[in-house]
Formats: sequence, C-alpha cells, structure tokens
Amino acid sequence: ADDSLGHALGVERFERFELLSDTNRLRLLLCLHHAPGICVTDLSVALGMSGTAVSHALRLLRSQGWVSATRDGRSMRYQLADDTVHQLLHSIGATHFHDETPTPGHTHS
Repeated sequence: ADDSLGHALGVERFERFELLSDTNRLRLLLCLHHAPGICVTDLSVALGMSGTAVSHALRLLRSQGWVSATRDGRSMRYQLADDTVHQLLHSIGATHFHDETPTPGHTHS
C-alpha cells in the first residue's frame, strides 16, 4: 500500500474536520445551507458577527471549495459548493428554508 496516498487522504479528512471545528464557521455553513444565495450583510446580521469576520470565514471556506459566490449587481451571493459538506449538514439535522414552509393543504406529522 502507498503510505503517501493514505497520509494525503488522512490529511484531507483532518482538514475538513478542522474547518468544522470552529463554531462560527459551522454556524455560517448551516446558514448558507438554510438560505443559499445570501449576502455577507445578511449573514452577519443572522449570525451576530461582524461583516469582516463573516468575510474572513467565507474566504477560508471558498479557498477549500466548500462555498462559491456569484455576483448580483454590487453584492456577492454565497452558497454551498461541496456536496459532501451539504450531506454532512443534512446528517446533523440542517434544513433548507423551503423545507420549513408548509405547502397548502399539506400537514407534517
């Protein structure tokens, strides 16, 4: 077996969990999961963080390919870009905004 490949895979997994170990980054990811296409200003209000702190966390998450951005006029809109992270957030109970909006005539059990 190639130890360097195993080491590389272990390091990648470690880095994923290290990114998730920060409470504010995890809260930011949960917010992006719940409301894709949100801007920094709305994220900072929703999370009670400064715009600078949100921007710093987003830069880190974008550099790892977890988050992507699209320009909307003068604003940037952010969304999850990594399917593994998306599924991981689902596994801990994260929901999408539309998941919580009742459909007329439909009741949740």
